[in-house]
Amino acid sequence: MNTIPSALASEDWQLAADGAARPASLIVQQRKQSYAFPYFRFVYAEGDDAGVRIAFASHLVTVTGHGLDALLEAIAAQRVVRLTQPTENEYKFIRGQAGIKNISVEATEE
Repeated sequence: MNTIPSALASEDWQLAADGAARPASLIVQQRKQSYAFPYFRFVYAEGDDAGVRIAFASHLVTVTGHGLDALLEAIAAQRVVRLTQPTENEYKFIRGQAGIKNISVEATEE
């Protein structure tokens, strides 16, 4: 079984516990709104250290920040339970630590 180390976690995203079943959905918490996207509607994810795009059948979630390679790996394994957008005051660039700066959610044409 291929496991994602818990070290890939961040304060800005929550992973399913080691050995636990995959979560049924991804919860995305923006500052003023929250979404629940079922993983069975997950299409793909792409990105790099500074940004990750997560495509579901009906929406595109774009995450910007730093150290997001770890988030991309965890999304690909469908281990992420929750993404949380920090307030502007909470976001800090700390070298060597992963963090989310912004999350945007856009509806796509079906």
